[in-house]
Amino acid sequence: GFAQRALDEAVRHVGSREQFGGPLSRLQAVRMRLADMACDVEAARLLVYRAARRADGADPDDASARDEIARTAAMAKLVATEAAQRVVDHAVQLHGGLGVTRGHAVARLYEEVRALRIYEGTSDVQRVLIARGLGLD
Repeated sequence: GFAQRALDEAVRHVGSREQFGGPLSRLQAVRMRLADMACDVEAARLLVYRAARRADGADPDDASARDEIARTAAMAKLVATEAAQRVVDHAVQLHGGLGVTRGHAVARLYEEVRALRIYEGTSDVQRVLIARGLGLD
């Protein structure tokens, strides 16, 4: 949700902000940044959906299924939270000074997104869980 909101705010902003004789949205570098942001959002969303589908269809008594669910959920959390951090950071960049103005939507997202990488286990904890599922132990 954080990443999608940041992308939406960035698209709205670059479409209306005039710089260099036209809207920022006409600049190729801005368009490429938005495309990368959109890919991050969609990739994270798809991995979360995949983890949810695996959890919904799993037998709770099957230990290997539980391990697979835990690994897939860890991947989804890691990818989604890291993507949210990147997307929000890019949105701040595209907003310029507005992106760090107290009370602005993107500034609030920037302040809050860091916590996502800590709740329910830090990104490094998720990496440990994922590596454990690779059969290294």
